[in-house]
Amino acid sequence: MREQFTLSGPKPGADYLITVLRPDAAAPAAGYTVLYALDGTAVLEELPEDAMAQPGAPVIVAIGYDAERRFASAERARDYTPPDPEGRVITDPRGRPAGGAAAFYDLIVREVMPRAEALVPVDAAQRSLWGHSFGGLFVLRAAMLPGAALFRRFYAASPSLWWDDMRYRFALHAALAAGQAPVARVDLHLGTAEQARASLPPGDEVQPFIRMRAALPPEAHAELAEALARVGNTGGLTLFDGLSHGEAFGESLRATLRGMGTAPSA
Repeated sequence: MREQFTLSGPKPGADYLITVLRPDAAAPAAGYTVLYALDGTAVLEELPEDAMAQPGAPVIVAIGYDAERRFASAERARDYTPPDPEGRVITDPRGRPAGGAAAFYDLIVREVMPRAEALVPVDAAQRSLWGHSFGGLFVLRAAMLPGAALFRRFYAASPSLWWDDMRYRFALHAALAAGQAPVARVDLHLGTAEQARASLPPGDEVQPFIRMRAALPPEAHAELAEALARVGNTGGLTLFDGLSHGEAFGESLRATLRGMGTAPSA
């Protein structure tokens, strides 16, 4: 089963398009496990055709944008990136609104979850949240929110720790060093060739992105996994050998589904 609904998004920009995929198997007595996944359009493109037919397949709630783009770059920069730790108004290097993760998280909890879970029986104790790149950064922030106990597991794929000159990275490490722990297990995913095979597009407007990305220490994700472990996180860092940033998207999604009990054929 596939059902969709839309929610109004901030203007200018696309509305939100939410796709709910139900497994072929009958629901367990407590309801299905459920994966909330960001970048919904790309998620649907990456899913194998038989994903919902696999044993143990979760409900997938693909949270995307009502736009004919695999990645809605302006909208995801606005919605997925964290507010500035010091409260300043931030934009991305192209001057577009950014730092809206708090409002977007509230939208997921207040509007997406109730509507999605009214369509299919879900075990509220078995929710997971997945995101890649800026979405991975969003997942990390969500894992540190007390209200994020709504989720039992977080999957942060290739999180953009370089964002905003690493200000959120530094704030996250400070919180962990002070003993603050995520509310549930966090799993980190990363391609081993993300920096070596990083794209270098031309144009002045993208140079700040390239500069910030290049400044991130190669060991940054391993250091984060170690810091999370020190506060009791039972997840770790899974490396995808030879994969670039873009290639890690699909591999992380498939690894997540395998970890939730399904094993897609591709």
